[in-house]
Amino acid sequence: MRTRGMVTVVAAVLALTAVSGCGDDEGGGGSTGAGGEGYGQSAGSGGRLMDTGTQGPVSAPTMADIEAFVSARTTCTDLHMEDRDSDHEDDPEAESAGKLWGIKERAVCWDAKRMGVTLMSVDDMKSFQTQARKRGPAGYLVGEDFVVTGGPTTRADLRGSGLLALVCDPETQIPSGYTKEKGLVDGCTLTDFIS
Repeated sequence: MRTRGMVTVVAAVLALTAVSGCGDDEGGGGSTGAGGEGYGQSAGSGGRLMDTGTQGPVSAPTMADIEAFVSARTTCTDLHMEDRDSDHEDDPEAESAGKLWGIKERAVCWDAKRMGVTLMSVDDMKSFQTQARKRGPAGYLVGEDFVVTGGPTTRADLRGSGLLALVCDPETQIPSGYTKEKGLVDGCTLTDFIS
């Protein structure tokens, strides 16, 4: 009898510990303010980080990790390496693997509607954001060391994954209640508002 009572108490303590550890988003899903660090989570981000013990940007250091992260949330089939988009082969400043964009590896897979999903392992995020700002809106979803872009279905499926949209267009308004963090480049914002 006494053992059964102890098991019940231990189970209750473990349950309370698990519940109290969830949802610590430091004040809700509003702006992190000037003192915010990294690409922290906000309310509604789902908390699905690769390292669930810490808050901060989602990390996927290898292409296999990026593919696993994306595939766990949306369709990503027939992955193949593609250093540059074939539609922009003649543009020397087009998004491509290399020092200009800070992209270590670039690959493409297909969503359920056979639209391309681009996965990029980025080793210089400041260079990436600098080029993305010059290029204009492209739907980049940013983690700590990788970027994903795709069509509306992919973007919708990646909402709440911990990735943040890179917004460098001053005309784009981010609704209240969503994270607004300063990007690494002036004029760019990172937000969990993924439209």
